[in-house]
Amino acid sequence: MIINLDGIETLLTGEGPVKVIESKELFKQTATVVFDAREDTEDREQWHNQRSTTIGGSEIGAIAGFSKYGSALTVFNDKLGLSEKFKGNIHTEFGIMMEPIIREWVMKKFKEDTGINLTTYEYPFMMKDKEITYLSANIDGIGVVEEDYMYKENIDTGEVAYIPKGEMFGLEIKTAGAFSTKEWVDEEIPSSYYTQMQFYMGITGLKYFLIIFLIEKQLRWKVVPRHEEDIKALRQIGKDFWENNILKEIPPDPTGLECETKEILAKQSITNGEVNINNDKLTRYLEIGEEEKALKKEKEKIKQEVYLEMGNANKATDGLYKASRNVSFRESVDNKLLKEKWPQTYAAILKGKTEIVTFRVSQCK
Repeated sequence: MIINLDGIETLLTGEGPVKVIESKELFKQTATVVFDAREDTEDREQWHNQRSTTIGGSEIGAIAGFSKYGSALTVFNDKLGLSEKFKGNIHTEFGIMMEPIIREWVMKKFKEDTGINLTTYEYPFMMKDKEITYLSANIDGIGVVEEDYMYKENIDTGEVAYIPKGEMFGLEIKTAGAFSTKEWVDEEIPSSYYTQMQFYMGITGLKYFLIIFLIEKQLRWKVVPRHEEDIKALRQIGKDFWENNILKEIPPDPTGLECETKEILAKQSITNGEVNINNDKLTRYLEIGEEEKALKKEKEKIKQEVYLEMGNANKATDGLYKASRNVSFRESVDNKLLKEKWPQTYAAILKGKTEIVTFRVSQCK
């Protein structure tokens, strides 16, 4: 089947409702196709090879400081082979498995909720930016609506805008477990996902993205329109990182994320020795520790006062915020007793040794 998308005659393949766009020229003005993901190996060898030589959409948010799972330092370590390569986990595997299902499901749900026909397509190609060739994109699909689709551009003011009928837009599919539902508040999407889509729009030239997210068995979506200033800023951040850190092999400063601590320690072999630190970092470390103790005590005091006001109730509100408390029970094992009385059982169920680094600061004598 041949269709016309944005003035480009495009071959479609596939047997199901969601067809595959076969044209490598779809974004020829701004991007170049690198490879077809369908031809990759089972362990995604080509994808990993390309990922090591480019900045992808899932990484730009970390480099820009919008992710709690990674940073410029962790991306730097990954690119230069200084940390263990991420091979995926159960969450990424689940997301990959769900993508084709969600591409089909959202067409039905979109029609039910809006009355507008949405057609989604798979786009299986990895692309590189033509101008900055170390920026890459893997989009989850393409969408087209048969009528103008109105969406809220500003939730606070109620201002609306439209995706014009027949105009292509990108799809970004996210599957979130209960652990991350708190990140999606009042229709606001996490900053790392917003930056990912703006980054992709910079590479593809698309004016809109539809982020589709599956949370607690509910399928929802939100339009993210193109923002030129954000795209410009992200491209500059990516360029600065690549030219000043990657090419010069100069690591960025850590930002305080726990994942950075793990990577720093993984590259060190701790031995006896002492170095001079000629700054106030150790003093400030102790000061922050004291501030933490004071804040923790103040927080606990407020909780106690709220408990007294709640009495036997399990919920409370001040008109702006809600508080709730629930009783639950957790069974635990007496490891000391288990080790003493049933040492063989204890040894059999041990997960193995975990290296723990203890850091203490005290005044010199």
